[in-house]
Amino acid sequence: MARGRATDTAALVAAAAEAFRRKGYRNATIDDIAEAAGISRPTVYKYTRSKQHLLDLMVDEVTGTMRRQLEEVMDSGEPPQVRLRQMIKTHIGSATANRTFYAIVFSEEVELSDAGRAAFRAWAHARTQDFRVLLEECLPPDSPLDPTVAANLVLSMLSTLFRWYDPAGPVGPDELSRQIESLLGALLPSEVTT
Repeated sequence: MARGRATDTAALVAAAAEAFRRKGYRNATIDDIAEAAGISRPTVYKYTRSKQHLLDLMVDEVTGTMRRQLEEVMDSGEPPQVRLRQMIKTHIGSATANRTFYAIVFSEEVELSDAGRAAFRAWAHARTQDFRVLLEECLPPDSPLDPTVAANLVLSMLSTLFRWYDPAGPVGPDELSRQIESLLGALLPSEVTT
């Protein structure tokens, strides 16, 4: 049963995420979503046209907020190493705050509508390009690292935090960020601080 009655689309999306997490996207029904939202089946359709639409809205939730946060980092005017650290922290913060959405979106990408899948992939490509550009700014001219490969490796790691990382566990988000920075030590000279 839902904690409270869903009274808007955002609350319905959160309830759908709970139903999808519990039962899986394919096994969750509109009735399961209605029960999780504390509303009737007909009321579900007041806020959405389909279960797939709710999944697309989860993508919008994750990508919209994160897009704005990452644009602020990229446009901050800070040195590249500082922006890289901030970008890593932003990814960690988003992945921990939206853990359920991440788990559903990444595991159910095939279930997105064609438009939702295209939007998600375009968003992911743009974020990878931002990260690649930032890495290029951080790398010394003689670096053997390929910024495209490095960007994809790091972002793959950050995008899958929902699978293994527990922010309430022994390694908090700040320590996780420091450990990732250590992993990228060649890119983040120690004299640059945030």
